[in-house]
Amino acid sequence: MHDAAILLDRTSPISAPRDRRGRRAAMVGLALAAPAAAFALGGAPAGIEPDLARLIRFMALVKGGFALAALLVCLWRLARPAAPWREAVYLAAPALMAGGAAALWQMQVVGPAAVALHAGLFAFLAAALTDPDFFPPGFRRLRQAAGGGERRLSPTD
Repeated sequence: MHDAAILLDRTSPISAPRDRRGRRAAMVGLALAAPAAAFALGGAPAGIEPDLARLIRFMALVKGGFALAALLVCLWRLARPAAPWREAVYLAAPALMAGGAAALWQMQVVGPAAVALHAGLFAFLAAALTDPDFFPPGFRRLRQAAGGGERRLSPTD
């Protein structure tokens, strides 16, 4: 009976790949569901100038590219364990960005779309730039061998 308990332990090395696959599946699902919801809820834009519409749609494409890049980086980062709040940000940020870009493409709710998009972008950047384990240990060793030291954000570390 004691041996069966290790299979249910989330810190077990056996269950770690399953948890990572689940996080990745949730991230991809959220990143696909957010733009799909924006497209499903959106309609034709109210009378807007054609030049402005082209500009907004081009910006939506660029921001969609940022969302795709953030999704790929978050998938790469979640291959290793992260703090729970970072995992939540890494799960939600690409979905917010993709949903905001899709809603911006629809041009129905430009203000809230921009807020969602930039909130996702800033949350992703804050989590990634303050993550001490963002790069794998081998990368840190390579950097130290090249003469670069560990830099911390706080002077007390």
